[in-house]
Amino acid sequence: MQHYALLNGAYTNETLYNLKPVRAEGTYLYNKQNRKYLDLRSGLWNTSLGYEKVLYQQVSDKFTQILEQRLPYIDIHSFQHDSYDEVAQKLLQLTGKAFKRVIYTNSGSENTELALKIADYLNKKSSKNRILAFKDSYHGTFFGGVSVSGIDQEINTSFYPKYGDVTFLDYPKNTEDERRILDELEGIAGRYDVMVIEPILASAGVYYASIDFFNKLLQILRENQVITVFDEVATGFFKTGMPFFFQHLSEVPDLLCLSKALNNGITAFGCICVKEELDDKLQKSTRTKEHFSTQNGNLLGMVSADTVLDYYLKEKNSIEDSVKCISKSVQDIFDAQSIHYRNIGVMTSVRTAPGHAIQLVKELEKLGILVYLYINDDEEGLSIMPPFTIDKAVLEKTLTMIAKKVLKHQ
Repeated sequence: MQHYALLNGAYTNETLYNLKPVRAEGTYLYNKQNRKYLDLRSGLWNTSLGYEKVLYQQVSDKFTQILEQRLPYIDIHSFQHDSYDEVAQKLLQLTGKAFKRVIYTNSGSENTELALKIADYLNKKSSKNRILAFKDSYHGTFFGGVSVSGIDQEINTSFYPKYGDVTFLDYPKNTEDERRILDELEGIAGRYDVMVIEPILASAGVYYASIDFFNKLLQILRENQVITVFDEVATGFFKTGMPFFFQHLSEVPDLLCLSKALNNGITAFGCICVKEELDDKLQKSTRTKEHFSTQNGNLLGMVSADTVLDYYLKEKNSIEDSVKCISKSVQDIFDAQSIHYRNIGVMTSVRTAPGHAIQLVKELEKLGILVYLYINDDEEGLSIMPPFTIDKAVLEKTLTMIAKKVLKHQ
């Protein structure tokens, strides 16, 4: 009997893989028998830079310095520390001039709570919060996430009252869908306070819409005084080719939610970046505003983020080249095998026949290949999101193996 449990569909400690990693190196996880597994899920989308020794040694050195000072914890609401502003400056350098300030959190789920609070503080148009989100989107499992995650509404139906009145829009699958959804939004947007947007439906299977659609979506929301929240926990930090998905657009969201690859998953860590106009409103607002949790601004999280952000800023061009190379390899190999897939940057989903996805994932595990399982109302399959540091030859060999397996399950 294990003396811990997970709420993972059931109250259990069963996991997707029958694997106990004991170490990691490069882009591989190793078990006690020293068998290696290629991580094509980037540690649940956290470890975009893989498990590189030099990077982890730099973080370890900074951890040692903090622990020698016996300062792993200070309260960000009571004390100041240089790293708070240093990390914020590097984040804002990567996001560009559109954003003015950073608020630290512990996770993507907490980001959703904070973003909804900010919308309530600044933009509540009636007695109830009125929120827009996409069906099949995912925004975490805290109270706000339970309210606005479209993909989990069936299992979350018992949690009422939720954060507010939430309307779920279809996520467009084609140009006709895009026109229909924008037309629908034009008629209703003025009644809403905020829209929480996952620009690419990562957990649901890497669905993405056109750049034109997102520009028009943000324009309509801005014209109707609706605060826009981009949840880039999954898409952020180069996964779509640019540092952030919103940078593909001419329009800019009001709030940007980040976590996961922000510090390569080394500690629990997240943040929200606040656009300049919204920052001004928050400063001028006289309403009492409150949000904190004990570990916000944890110094181990701060220095791990600082190290990873240094890498992103220094290696920006080479990372973007690596993402293009990974995307091309996926497209070339899967096109040649007539595989049904969706790809943007390093984010790829491969559709299987109903009931076949879990079997395929387990077959790949036996081959030493780790991927992510997705299931939505329309389909199921596997998602692939390799680290940027993956060897091209290894990737192409592995994709060819995956393609052969997939053909038996599509």
